[in-house]
Amino acid sequence: MGYAALKMASLWRAIGAAILAALFCAPAAHAAGASLIPEPVNTGREWKVYKESWGPEDETGYAAFVQAIGQSDCASLATCLKSDANPYRSTVDPTLHGDCADMAYVLRAYYAWKNGLPFSYQNSMALKGPRGEDIRYSTKGNVVAGRRRILNHVSNAPAFLRRIGWEVSTAMFRTHPVSGGGRSHDDFYAIKINRETVKPGVIAYDIFGHVGIVYDVLEDGRIMVVASHPDNTVSRSAYGPNFMRSAPALGAGLKAWRPISVEGATRDANGALVGGSLQAAKNDAIPGFSMEQYVGNVPAASKVWHEGEFHHKGRTLGYYDYVRRSLAAPDFSYDPVAELRYGLQTICSSVKARKIAVDKAMTARIHLKPHPTKLPPNIYGTYGEWEEFSTPSRDARLKVSFIELRRDLQRLVEDVEAGDPGVTYTGDNLPADLARTFDEEKENCSFTYWRSDNTRMRLNLAHVMERLFDLSFNPYICPERRWGARATELATCTDDETKTAWHNALRFLRYQAERTYDVRMDFALNELQPPMSAPPEQGGLGVEAPADADIRAYINRLNGAVIANAEAPPRIVPVNWVEGE
Repeated sequence: MGYAALKMASLWRAIGAAILAALFCAPAAHAAGASLIPEPVNTGREWKVYKESWGPEDETGYAAFVQAIGQSDCASLATCLKSDANPYRSTVDPTLHGDCADMAYVLRAYYAWKNGLPFSYQNSMALKGPRGEDIRYSTKGNVVAGRRRILNHVSNAPAFLRRIGWEVSTAMFRTHPVSGGGRSHDDFYAIKINRETVKPGVIAYDIFGHVGIVYDVLEDGRIMVVASHPDNTVSRSAYGPNFMRSAPALGAGLKAWRPISVEGATRDANGALVGGSLQAAKNDAIPGFSMEQYVGNVPAASKVWHEGEFHHKGRTLGYYDYVRRSLAAPDFSYDPVAELRYGLQTICSSVKARKIAVDKAMTARIHLKPHPTKLPPNIYGTYGEWEEFSTPSRDARLKVSFIELRRDLQRLVEDVEAGDPGVTYTGDNLPADLARTFDEEKENCSFTYWRSDNTRMRLNLAHVMERLFDLSFNPYICPERRWGARATELATCTDDETKTAWHNALRFLRYQAERTYDVRMDFALNELQPPMSAPPEQGGLGVEAPADADIRAYINRLNGAVIANAEAPPRIVPVNWVEGE
């Protein structure tokens, strides 16, 4: 079947699917999204390229594909591709695993394979700064040094996709928006902050070694992000300070896939491309390209990137507030109660994703292994068993989420009191409404974890918040301490004196919400010291005290401290208790 016939057949199948969905009363959003995703062109192991470039309909289909996966409840890259969210799951569908960088590239390549589209990815990067740095956390950023291309055909697409996972890392995203492509081109370009450019499929890069994929932009301007992790679990979160803004050289922020095309190709008898060369659009030829995220929409006269300002409707805003308001519906205003509810729900998703990671370490019995004699060179960016089973970066993002929600809530309350037109509250007792919302959401967010003696302990979101800075990221520590257990809850922990000493010595690192990749950490237990006693290079790791993340304590102060602040102790659940009850 030639390309034209394949395209027509796909069109008629899509129309038929839409009619069937309507007849059987499928949910409107699902039917609408599914109708945008075309039928596959390549259904076997081969990847034949039929289109010279990704057209608007291809980008729309890819956005719907990513959105469906993000909105599903799949918990790993492999299960995402095998779930009902993937309309191509009944074709040849390899089992693919990967962390955050792998997921970003693999989803794009997978869609290109199924739809007969060209694909290329940068498989080698070079440091722009000092030699010897970890290229994932380079201080001056990276430049593209090598590339793989699919212009016409590959006989074994599953093998090609698996190879991507071995060759990409977050180093691929750490590029200057203008010069990062080197002699080739950068796979991505920085985008302007508006509804036309910020859409599902866009990449969100955090310079602290994390990549997410935008899967939705809500009416209130929230950007929803799905991401995989080194332990292969998938989580969902909202874009915010957990994706830290940075200098242009490090390439942080929101970026879209650069348009590519195969030029000078011919077609075989079936319509597949033969020959040609890969060309990539330059920044000045892409309508959505912008340096706005880095220099502001009102750049500074000094040309210093971080001195630029973000103006919106006559107001000067912080970057994340600007992003939110730029993407929100025209009549949007912040509601403190709604912001608290949604913020807690987003944090709950992160907590439950953390549970999967901690459970995985326990299932692998890592907590029963002897503790290594030293920490890795840096706990936030390492390799091997520590990277797969520890959670320092995940825990840091969780801390930031609590801290930022606490700060944002206070700012919104103060804005209500000041009569800020950008904030709306229609009730008659804001402190009481906030307290009620917190209680509702903490009860809605409950889960259990397995203790060392195989009993299960039930926690809720308030327990996690109260013990936030006691949660151990160390996979060699008992699960009780992974969840910050205290008193009788801790009695079943199997840690010996050495592991207990490690846990106590890492207290100040647990207090730290900022991820520091440029700090040496490979110290032995007897070399670790409190940060007030020694500098980091001499073992004084972490910070002296944690930031304020206690949302309930702030709400209680608003209520005149008439509401109890302490959460009831967690309890052991019955053997027949079902998760979610």
